[in-house]
Amino acid sequence: MTSELLNINFTLDGTSYSRDSLVSYFKNNELYYEFLNSWFNSDDFIIVNTSGSTGSPKQIHLKKADLISSAKLTSKFFKLPQGSKVINCLPLDYIAGKMMLIRSMVLGWDLNLFPVSSEPIKDISSVYDFIALTPMQLERSLDNIKYIKKVIVGGSPVSNRLQKKILNSESIIYETYGMTETITHVAVKNISIGEKEFTALPGVEIGQIDSCLFISPNHLSIDRIQTNDLVELTAKNKFILFGRRDFIINSGGVKINPESVEKKLSNYISSDFVISSIDNVEFGEIVVLVFKKNIPIGYQSSFKCLEKYEIPKDVLVIDNFPETNGKLNRLKIRKLINHN
Repeated sequence: MTSELLNINFTLDGTSYSRDSLVSYFKNNELYYEFLNSWFNSDDFIIVNTSGSTGSPKQIHLKKADLISSAKLTSKFFKLPQGSKVINCLPLDYIAGKMMLIRSMVLGWDLNLFPVSSEPIKDISSVYDFIALTPMQLERSLDNIKYIKKVIVGGSPVSNRLQKKILNSESIIYETYGMTETITHVAVKNISIGEKEFTALPGVEIGQIDSCLFISPNHLSIDRIQTNDLVELTAKNKFILFGRRDFIINSGGVKINPESVEKKLSNYISSDFVISSIDNVEFGEIVVLVFKKNIPIGYQSSFKCLEKYEIPKDVLVIDNFPETNGKLNRLKIRKLINHN
């Protein structure tokens, strides 16, 4: 496996590096330096952190052989051969940023490091083959996204409003589905042409138990993973994602998916908002609409798209929406509004 850890054709900003010179280059960048040392050591695995967006973050061990297999599958599916010019603008703390570095080293890509910020490509001036973004980064990069041939966006759902903005984009933009345990994406949908279903990558088997998705990633050495993601299977390898079972609101016995309600409202509300719940003596919990900083005028007109049981019973405001690793932390939001 040693020779697979660093392809001899790998370049960083167009410059070739040996294993030792690459580690030395990042000696003043603690995250990169520590990760590269763990990547090149004699262990068969690396330790990564889960995002913690649905509970406490945890450390898990991933086999280097699996990380290499994942990188090769990405290259094959997205048609990104050796020498592809790619950008990483994601933090190295979590799996998405790590995999952009690993893919580049394993596949012999030319890796270009851009700022880890909400507007990472605002100063872009040439064409690149591939980039991974969060939905917020994509939203704030629409003017320059044409410089990237292929884009993957993940970490949290892409809103209907954002999907409409990138429809028929010059770039090919995929929303991805995956998690730390599956070593990032195992399913994608091309939202630049309006696809509504996720399609599992080749070799990835899917199914469902109690309406929740399970994944068998046959390119990895791990067993079936049972998720808490509510889905509808539309074909052997396709599914529509509704949201996490963990976030379901049970109001008087009626179960409401906040992510589904948000998708409907996002067609009408441009302000930052989230659907959550507060405790209620009669119903157990009730649906509430939470805005960040200000309540926009005329928001009530958006309720016309909702079913009767989905209509918020109250409207609240908080200063900021807590996030964990760039993902909305719904559990913290619910605790915050219930303690007000």
